[in-house]
Amino acid sequence: MHLTMVFIDGLGLGTQDSNPVVLASTPNIDRLLGGHFLWGDREIKNQEQNTTLYTLDATLGTPGIPQSATGQTALWTGVNASKILGYHHNAYPNDKLTGIIYEFSIFKQLTRAGKKAAFVNAFTTNYEEQVTAGKKRLSASTLCALAGEIRLKRKEDLLAGKAVYQDITNEIYRKRGEDVPLVKPFTAGENLARISLEYDFTLFEYFQSDIRGHKRDLEAAVRIIETLDEFLGGYLSVVDPLSPTENKVAFILTSDHGNIEDLSTSLHTLNKVPALCWSNFELEWPELKGIEDITPAILEILLYDRK
Repeated sequence: MHLTMVFIDGLGLGTQDSNPVVLASTPNIDRLLGGHFLWGDREIKNQEQNTTLYTLDATLGTPGIPQSATGQTALWTGVNASKILGYHHNAYPNDKLTGIIYEFSIFKQLTRAGKKAAFVNAFTTNYEEQVTAGKKRLSASTLCALAGEIRLKRKEDLLAGKAVYQDITNEIYRKRGEDVPLVKPFTAGENLARISLEYDFTLFEYFQSDIRGHKRDLEAAVRIIETLDEFLGGYLSVVDPLSPTENKVAFILTSDHGNIEDLSTSLHTLNKVPALCWSNFELEWPELKGIEDITPAILEILLYDRK
């Protein structure tokens, strides 16, 4: 079975007010959900499309506004990181969170069980040098991959269609001095799908959503959501026609906290976040209530052949 996680940083389920998700054209997501429903606190089960939308609590039972480091640690380890720290920690993992990641990383758990996993994001050529020089810090996703001894993908992988850059289109990658062509979101989604068919578990991380949410630029935020939908459309165009008797395929689109869905504030929100689950067969997803449930659910599906 091939399971892909599409992680969208800072995507909550907000109201109709100041919400670019409501204003954006999202035909691919709408088809899965049976309507323009990626907002509001509602769960949806669309059996015709083998799709379930869960609404997840991102607060981890801890007072305050959810933050990326603790949220992503919980998301990719199954450990309630905020409860352990006693607070929400922003941006990059501290030493305690790094320790949790190196012990419980989803990549580590899967590879130890004999599964093949990939972190599909392409890194710049001089990434390690920038980390060593203190110009970059290791994110939770990168730490999770390294904990599982996953090779970080590079420009040569991107050029070969074996990686996807974090902005989907390669525009930012080019601005950082890498000689690569621009790609359409649909094409990048097709690439993600083909890559995922080589692995049991594939992770793609997209954080432009969180950046645009902080900047509160409505027009740019709508473009972000529409880019994601086109990207997802490209992915589905490859995997949806596949016969489940030969290739069982599933994906889960989720987030660590709210942000872009409410441009009335530049801060993260207390809104629930989506777990948009799809498969090309009748997969019984474990019940999901909070972001810390994601890793246990994926492990249950992949390690115990849940039907």
